[in-house]
Amino acid sequence: MDVVDEVLRQLESDPQLRFTLDGQLATVDDYLEIRPEAEERIRQLAREGRLAIGPWQTLMDEFLVDGETTLRNLEAGLTRAAQFGSAMRVGYLPDMFGHIAQMPQILRLAGIKTAVVWRGVPAAVDFHRFIWEGIDGSSVVAEYLPAGYGNAAYLFDLPGDPPIEAFEERFRPWFGTDPILGMVGTDHMPLAGDFSSRIPQGVTVGSLAEYLEDAAPDGLESWRGEMRSAARANLLPSVVSARIDLKAACARAERWLERYAEPLQMLYGDDWPEPFLAQAWMRMFQNSAHDSICGCSADEVSAQVLVRYAEAEQIGRELTQRAVARIAAEVPLGAFAIVNPSPHERTELVELEVVVPDEWEAVELELPGGARVPTQEISRQEPLLWETKLAGADVPAAIARRLHGRELFGRYVNGFKIEDGVAVLEVGDDPDPPWLDLDLLVQEFTLATAQGQWTLRVEAHPKRTIAAAVPTPPLGWTAVRAGHVVVSDTGTGLERTVEVAELTRLVRGKDVGDSYNYAPPADDVLVDKPAEKRIETLENGPVRRVDVLHRTYVWDDKRVETQTRFEQRAGEPFVRIRIDLDNQCDDQRVRVHVPLGAPATGSRAEGQFAVVERGLEIEGGYGEVAVPTFPASSFVAAGGIALLLDHVTEYEVVGDELALTVLRSTGLISRNDNPWREDPAGPSLPIPAAQLRGPHSFSFAYYASDQSVLEQAERFRHPFLTARGTGEMDELRSHAGPALEASRDVVLTALQPGRARLVNESAELQSVSFAGRLLELRPWEIRNVSL
Repeated sequence: MDVVDEVLRQLESDPQLRFTLDGQLATVDDYLEIRPEAEERIRQLAREGRLAIGPWQTLMDEFLVDGETTLRNLEAGLTRAAQFGSAMRVGYLPDMFGHIAQMPQILRLAGIKTAVVWRGVPAAVDFHRFIWEGIDGSSVVAEYLPAGYGNAAYLFDLPGDPPIEAFEERFRPWFGTDPILGMVGTDHMPLAGDFSSRIPQGVTVGSLAEYLEDAAPDGLESWRGEMRSAARANLLPSVVSARIDLKAACARAERWLERYAEPLQMLYGDDWPEPFLAQAWMRMFQNSAHDSICGCSADEVSAQVLVRYAEAEQIGRELTQRAVARIAAEVPLGAFAIVNPSPHERTELVELEVVVPDEWEAVELELPGGARVPTQEISRQEPLLWETKLAGADVPAAIARRLHGRELFGRYVNGFKIEDGVAVLEVGDDPDPPWLDLDLLVQEFTLATAQGQWTLRVEAHPKRTIAAAVPTPPLGWTAVRAGHVVVSDTGTGLERTVEVAELTRLVRGKDVGDSYNYAPPADDVLVDKPAEKRIETLENGPVRRVDVLHRTYVWDDKRVETQTRFEQRAGEPFVRIRIDLDNQCDDQRVRVHVPLGAPATGSRAEGQFAVVERGLEIEGGYGEVAVPTFPASSFVAAGGIALLLDHVTEYEVVGDELALTVLRSTGLISRNDNPWREDPAGPSLPIPAAQLRGPHSFSFAYYASDQSVLEQAERFRHPFLTARGTGEMDELRSHAGPALEASRDVVLTALQPGRARLVNESAELQSVSFAGRLLELRPWEIRNVSL
């Protein structure tokens, strides 16, 4: 607060000064929470162009949040800055750990024509200004900051005239005859004292917007696509695998908001819940700050990041449940609503708890129109929930102590029966009938049991958990209910499509790096052979097969039990895999290796509105060991296979295998003696929570092809929702939402009142039909569609 106080004071007392609040509104909002009386002062300085605010709400890490979060972050920042009268319309991105391939298009969609960059810029760029092209062809004029966003930060440290000649000699080769840009400031640094009185002759004080006002592309060299080079600055690539719990929490919250809450509320909700969504998205923006989502912060910061993600996810889940409840009201009591979040018709597996008589040999699911689909029984629940023997006089107290309104043992009291010394209170998952005079029921029950000894029971209807593959229309729902089927053969089990015992190889090594850079010790010993190993089959039916591979390893003289679960579903061309372990070790990297189908010359990875192609190496050169690990969001494909991902994940092609980082344990934000990085990247502060001790789970899927991968990633990442019907009708119905008719390379990323966002994640022109709109999407185009 004191630093911003001083900045405002100096700006108001010195008309020559300009100050940039790091390209984000978060600083302004945080400050005004404590100093609300300063709002008009900030507004005046912003209108004058002397206090540069925006364009972002928060400076995010580009690779660790999805494209929607980035685009909405920019929209929110520009909107908030406009409330102060002015936004810095410059794509301020100087400290991101690399740059995504679609950033130029994202900036141009917001009307921004220039960008400021530093980390990640490749060695091919040898001038301070270049054209940065997105993979769709959109371009911005990019200002490269040689030596970073604080290249002139310390010019005014010593008294007297600043050493401007040495500064100019150092940077003139980058600028040619252009004015040299000196950034007088850096992280956590106040304005230089007596700045205006010490400005050397011939030097102009201005803002970035003023410096770039006449920036033109004429005669500039071009760079196309993402930038992940460590040629002239630390890339700090291992933030992708630091605090992997943050990455998982981010992806969960993004999916619940973008692909469930917003579309279902728009299609099936009541009033649009803007206040709730605004709260959720503000938490997402706060967390996307690159030191926050990267996990290169103090443990206290990461703890708050997890809290904010949990809050955003809770809002998304609750809004989703409210919309689904409205759908359930259109489905008969005793039936189920199956909800498809995708804009394509899909047939997917769902699990349901159905009430069926014990004498039913097997169950089918009836669909609208009378068709039926087979099911696989997973388990049965005993109907008896509680039993005790009581004298009749004690029955009223026994019931009263356990009743909570109409609720008893987590279910609704629906009736009772008396027979042969046994008194049974009947409960169910739903109130049936919906209205019940509970006082009268209890009175009748206690009168019936007033004399003698009784066995008092609480019983539910017999239930079974079943699995079935249900066809469901796009962005719509279908109703199903259990039906009796007499069978002599319950169906053959699924054959293994791959040999799961050999499909994954867990590899554990030590890590003496930090939250920014992985670094193995010189004497590192990789452990990939388990001390013990066995496989068991948990399920094997016509709908689903589940095998679990148990492996015990010895890490740091500790026995570590791991379970790798392989799930195959009928009609699904990939194998779902989940690795569970209880981590008891520090300073390590654990990866899962999967064999390739063919030799790989590179990889393809999805993320941030794009599928990017990468080689097997990465450009280095700045005292940071160039590690060819990369981030991927929904999938990575190489060597004829694809791995479908649950959240942003670090991967590497290693020989004839594709490796995913399951867990990386680190104990310092930055290590001054990191053997794989010369410069410190932050403070050398302990972060013991980043060791991620305790239970850990990591999920992905193996797809033995590299074709139609986006379609399979959609299936893997967006399961159907289910809800018990609450309607009074009897007919089973279905309802379709707007369908996306196009190649599966075209994806729906947002659906809100009045607009949708479609992205062509391919290099081909695509014809698209959505919600009655016929469109042509150019390669890699992000299209905002008015509805």
